[in-house]
Amino acid sequence: MNPLFHLVTMDFPYATETVCIFMSIQGAMAVRNGPNKSNTMHWFHAFVRSTLTAYAGATFTNIFMGRPTAMFSNDIFFGSCIIGYGIVNWLPYNIGYHFFNTVLGVALHTIFSQIFRVSGIIGFSDAAYNLFKDNPSVYYPIPVFGPILFPATLGNMGGFLWNGFDGYLEGGMPWLYQQGLVCSTMYHFYAHDVVGTIGVTLRSIVKPMVAIPVMTLLGADEVQAQDDVLFAKFCVGLFMVGMSILQMPIMLGSKFSPFVGVYNIFTGRTFIGGKKKKKKNNNTSKPLANGSKKEKMKSQ
Repeated sequence: MNPLFHLVTMDFPYATETVCIFMSIQGAMAVRNGPNKSNTMHWFHAFVRSTLTAYAGATFTNIFMGRPTAMFSNDIFFGSCIIGYGIVNWLPYNIGYHFFNTVLGVALHTIFSQIFRVSGIIGFSDAAYNLFKDNPSVYYPIPVFGPILFPATLGNMGGFLWNGFDGYLEGGMPWLYQQGLVCSTMYHFYAHDVVGTIGVTLRSIVKPMVAIPVMTLLGADEVQAQDDVLFAKFCVGLFMVGMSILQMPIMLGSKFSPFVGVYNIFTGRTFIGGKKKKKKNNNTSKPLANGSKKEKMKSQ
């Protein structure tokens, strides 16, 4: 298979360790460039904040499913937090911090941390589907919302933790929610829905026209080209990694969203990913010192 396929689907040696370390570096850099910009924060405070900035989703989201947090069940997660924090804060002459502020450094931790998020979308959707698949509602043959909302929530726990409920959502739907909902929906119906109308119809259109030609172009054999799960993983990975690159500061910036333009066409409003625009007040007249215009006219 093409190296791009192996990259975005985390199919390379020491993939888990690699993406976890870069995820930890991204969390440490966010704290070092933000709350700890003056580098005066106590090391333990900075370390815990860096850890939760990177892994708030992995720490808290499983609570909704009654599952153990990956921060406790997998040593790689917490071990990578120590390594990532050390690279950013403890290397001589701040070499790690300065490198990961360069274009190359930002690109590295952006891409590999996004690959970590891709694995989260896929893994959490699979987990919810496998848990609920034997008890779907009477309205559709497979569970619909659980395998979509569970992974979509994963990427937003940090926003809720640091900004609060209203603070995180008052500006509209954050990009991480947009991304999570779209990607988990696509993956869930394409990979899991083998009996429902939505999944069957989606594959009947996409598979012969897009999936098989693309997978063949990537070097897949006949069996891999027919694998719906592999194609769904690749699509989600390619989209999320591509968007992380486009949202880099040197590209289109963090506020870019491909969904806003489509949304605006249908609604004429712009509160996805940003605050509602306030209408300009065309009344530029200033109040009179001794009362309103109407009262002054009466007095005359």
